[in-house]
Amino acid sequence: MIIQLENTFARLEGYNCFACGPDHPFGLKLKFFYDDDRHEVFTRFHMNALFAGFPGILHGGIQATILDEVAFWGAWARHGKPGFTFDMKTRYRKKCPVDCTLEARGEIGEIRRRLVTSEVRLQDPESGQVFTQGTVRYFLPDDDGSQ
Repeated sequence: MIIQLENTFARLEGYNCFACGPDHPFGLKLKFFYDDDRHEVFTRFHMNALFAGFPGILHGGIQATILDEVAFWGAWARHGKPGFTFDMKTRYRKKCPVDCTLEARGEIGEIRRRLVTSEVRLQDPESGQVFTQGTVRYFLPDDDGSQ
């Protein structure tokens, strides 16, 4: 079953996430969905040309931000805990265009030693062509917030 994830963090005072904050004036305003049968999170969005690095090509830092955000929402959806980026490996495979619809997906793994590993990708939603892919590990602190 696929469900839209509610951004409960948006109610926190001072919350201003560039990637998913609904009120960030210059942000991406991404919305996420979770497929619990496949343990996969995804988002589909129109990428504005304002986020290009070189003309017509999405800035690599924005690509990495999107992949990191997919991993966060995946850990939250599958394990019910917020986490922090532990490390991230990113591979830029093809030029990622702007001024078009893109999709980011992440396959969310199990918790091992308070780390969740996600395999993530940024792709064309129609053809499935992968522009960027990576592996992101998220650290999930104990319930009391300790490390």
